Parts: sequence; C-alpha cells; structure tokens
Amino acid sequence: MKSNPRTLIATGMCATMLLCASGYTTAIAEPETQDTATQSEPTLLEWDEIRDADRVSGRLTFFGQPTKEELAAFARAGGKVVINARTVGEMDSLDFDEAEYVKSLGLEYIHIPTNSSTFGYAMRDQLTKAMDETNGDILFHCRSGSRAAAIYALYMIDQYGIKSHLAIDKSLALGMSPKMVPLIERTLMEVPERVIKAVDPKHIQMTIDTLVGFGTRHTMSETESDTRGIGAARRWVKAQFEANIKGHGKTADATPKVYFDTHMVEPDGRRITEPVEVVNVICEIPGVSPESRDRLYYVLAHLDSRASDANDSTSDAPGANDDGSGVAALIELARVLAKEELESTIILMATSGEEQGLFGARLHAQQAVKDGKDIRAVLNNDTIGDPTGVLKGQDGRNEIRVFSEGIPASMLMLEDDEIADELRKLRLYGMESDSKSRQLARYITKIAKTHQTTVVPKLVFRPDRFLRGGDHTPFNELGFAAIRFCEVYENYDHQHQDIRVEDGVQYGDLAEFVDAEYLADVTRLNAAVLVHLANSPSAPSNARILIAELSNRTTIRWDASPESDVEGYEIVWRDSTSSDWEHSKDVGRSTQGIAPLSKDNWLFGVRAYDADGYRSVVSYPRPARE
Repeated sequence: MKSNPRTLIATGMCATMLLCASGYTTAIAEPETQDTATQSEPTLLEWDEIRDADRVSGRLTFFGQPTKEELAAFARAGGKVVINARTVGEMDSLDFDEAEYVKSLGLEYIHIPTNSSTFGYAMRDQLTKAMDETNGDILFHCRSGSRAAAIYALYMIDQYGIKSHLAIDKSLALGMSPKMVPLIERTLMEVPERVIKAVDPKHIQMTIDTLVGFGTRHTMSETESDTRGIGAARRWVKAQFEANIKGHGKTADATPKVYFDTHMVEPDGRRITEPVEVVNVICEIPGVSPESRDRLYYVLAHLDSRASDANDSTSDAPGANDDGSGVAALIELARVLAKEELESTIILMATSGEEQGLFGARLHAQQAVKDGKDIRAVLNNDTIGDPTGVLKGQDGRNEIRVFSEGIPASMLMLEDDEIADELRKLRLYGMESDSKSRQLARYITKIAKTHQTTVVPKLVFRPDRFLRGGDHTPFNELGFAAIRFCEVYENYDHQHQDIRVEDGVQYGDLAEFVDAEYLADVTRLNAAVLVHLANSPSAPSNARILIAELSNRTTIRWDASPESDVEGYEIVWRDSTSSDWEHSKDVGRSTQGIAPLSKDNWLFGVRAYDADGYRSVVSYPRPARE
C-alpha cells in the first residue's frame, strides 16, 4: 500500500504510518515537543492518499487492518461500508472496538470471520449479500487484505462468470497472498472435497474384519471353500466391488464393471510349487469423456497374505495390514468414486501372487503393454493401516510414505551402450531426481496441500524399502510412473509372522493392529489424487529446455496437451536442492515459456491446466537445441 506523503502529526510519524498501511496495528506516536509558537496544527489523513489505487475494484477497496484514523478518513471521503474478514480472536487483540467505532462514524459494519479452515462458499455468499444490500464504497479488510481479496475471487467467478485462473490473477493483483490460491482451488473443486468427505472408516473396518476372517489368503491356499482361503476372499472382494458400484447412474461405455483377471503360473522352483491360477480382482470405472477415457490410472493392493514360511499355504495368515489395509482402501474407493463424473478411467486392482514374487501385478502389466494400454500413473497401497511408532515418541498418524524411483528401472532394461548414454545425460544435466514416478510423488504432495488432507505425503526418494518390494515395481520396470504408499513406521512383529505370543509379545498381522481412522485418511488422500489425475489434462509432451546458447534466461518448449478443455500452461521451477516445485509462471496458451532465471541455477518443468483449475503432473524437459 502506498505511504501517505503528508505530515501526519509530526515528521517522525511517517514510519508509524507505513506500518499501519502495511496491515499492522500500531499505536500512534506522540509528536516531538515543539515551541508552541511554531507548532503546526495536525493534518488529517486523506483517504485518497492512504488507499492504494491498485487495490480498488469497483466499490471495493482492499486494505490491511485499518487504524481509527484510517477509518475516519474513509468515512470523511464518503465511504459507506466496512467489511472485516478477520476472526473474533484476531479482533480481540486490537486496542479499540472496531465494530463500535465504525458505527460511531455512521458507517455500516459487516463481519465475515475467515481463516484457512473456514474459507469457502459461505464467505462468498456473505459478500454477495453485502454487495446486494448496501450502497456506496466499501472498505474490505483482514490483517493484510489477502483473505478479503481471496473471498472476492470466489465472488467474481460466481457473479461475473470469469474463469478461475483469471479471477485468481485479479485477486493477486489486489493484494492476495499466493498462499490463498490452494484454498480457492480447494473450494472450487467440489468433486475432490466430496469424495474426501464420503470415505467411511466403518466400511473400512468391516472389510478388514472380513478379510481376516478368511484365515489365510495365501496364493496357493484353498480355492473351493466359501469361508477360507484365497478363492473365497477374491469372490468376496469381487462381490464388494459390485455392490459398491451399484447406483452409478452411468450408461454405455462409461458403465463401471468388475471382473477377474486370471493368469496361469507354472512352478518356479521357489515360491510357486505347483501350477496355480493367479487371479487379480478388478473394478474398472471408465472415464465419461471419450477423449480421455483411454487414459488409465491404477490403484493397486495385494489380496494375498503369508505366514512366517512363504510357502505355508495352510496356517492362519490374517494379513490385516499387509495388505488387507490396501484392499480395504480399494473397496472404499470403488464406493466413493463410481458415481462421480471422472474424465479418465480408474482401475482398482486387488492383485494376487504378490508375496510369491509380484506375479499378479507383473503379468497384468506385461499384458497391458502388449495390448497398448495407456497407463498414466500407478498408486500402490501396501501396508497403510498402522500409524503407531515402534519406538518411544514415534507417531506416524499424520503421514504416509510415498516411495518413488529416481533413475527409471526401465532404463536398466536397455542395452549396455544405451544405458551408458542415458546415465551420462542424467549425470550431466542433473536429471536423476526427475523421473515420471518422482513427478507423480510431487503431484501427490501438491494435492495434499490443496485439500489440506489430514494425512500428508512423506516423500522418500528411493523405489522402496530396503530388502522389500511391491506391486508398483513391475510397472516401473516397464516404464510406467508408479509409486508406493506405505505407513511411516512398520512393525515387523506384525508382518510375515505366524500368530503367536512369545515373551509377552504378540506376533501376527491381526486386525487389532489396524487403525481404521488412519486408513480412512490415507484412502481420502488416494481419492483426492485420483480425481485430480483423472480430470486434469495430459502432461505436456516433448518438453525440452533449450541449450543452444549460453544465456541467463531459460526457454522451455513443449507440445500442446490434446484435451479440448486445456486452458493454458505453467512453467514451474525449484532450487536444485529442493524436493518439490516452489515457483510457477502462467504462460497462457503458449507452448513456450521464458523465465528470467539461469537454467544452470534452477530446475524447470511445465504443466497444463484446464478451465476447472485441474493441473497435470509436471513434465520435466530434456535438453534440446530447438
């Protein structure tokens, strides 16, 4: 906000006024003692010199916390209404009663208390009501004017029909902090918020209890019984999928479906001791957009379980957490997503044969490649139900690990000379932490921030835990972006253990060690990410950073995303030592972006966004000369 050039009471007051105009409440300093014969009369504040003309839109002037003097100046200038977006607690810290003082000036006072947790359409509706029911100029303030401008963004979208990114740009120009952008996006995106709220821990707990009740779900276990073994378990999961997609209201190619994906596996002399059918249970929720329907987003969890001996197919192996927790998430995701109008296709797959060597996932992925399937991302949920730390002071209640590969596993499948060339480029240009899977992990972080999920990602920059693996691995090996969700603190007494008590310690993967509330929060994060992935445009292809000449500016080019609702593109960048993208610049519909920053000092990317504000995963550019 512009400072007041006039003498306020004495010359020494200028610094105090600057603080006031910046949104900080401060006491008015006493004027220095002067000879009464020469002391000038105090000059009243002039509103036109206090306000910042760049923070005015129509009747509204956006302002930081005003002082009494500034409020009086607004009244003298003919102002009519003061709207305050600060909370009651914030206002209690002032040294005057703003509401009473505003009314004493003959102004109308309206309070719309707002913070990050309450921000939403209710604030917009109160502003709309105030605009409709009052006349004259309005001073709209919070501490700095940022929340007020954010509320106005929602108002502009609703009342003027302008696109969200344009409203956001306008509010940023009016003084809104960039920190408010995710709150606006969260409010505008009703589908992610709806599915987050729809997840029910009671349903999840019921699934865990039922899966444990099958005794064992070992891949080589009983298949004929209706109450025990892998056969009964997979039939039950299929039935749950079918029940949870009922009432979807979709027809033709958009109709959800459930089916078995069966693969015959011969003995391998290791963990497959006889021919066996490895059966994955799949719930497919097709996209409603014909132009995006072939884009596939997978969620995996393995149905099979094991005891201490990997080949013991008869002993009880409840597998409540490893990986009944992941299967419970799949079943709940089917329930909350089946009715939603998602543009791309969601594949929820409960795999088998994971404990015997990732057979179900690997055979499915290989067939998908043969069939030319367009798999854009894979989320593997494996052991996601117990937030309890195993050591004193450990608490993983608000985190979930997200493992992602840096150097793509698919690179290691190339010929030796090709591997050497690719590794040389990775090293030379510093691209070892920007694989497609790593961008997917960063994307999950962005969605968690946007929707302020209870459980947030803890990014772990390695493919998986030491000595362990998961169903995302075969997809990584075939070149697909794939990550693994896993709880932060694993209790190995509860994994791959016969059920027993030794020295007072309970062993075994029992239902009592799964926290349904925590698992529901992990499921909510999955749901929000899936909505964003399915509804966002494709990531820009053929992204390249120009290295034809030495320059302190950076130019990035890319090919346009194919979807018809693409609204524009953003280039993003981060410090070379940062784990996530820190900055962005909107370049509109252009397929080129230029940043006044050196490519030697920063890492860059590009993403697409649509008219609804959904953003794609970031594409990391390869070095090129044009």
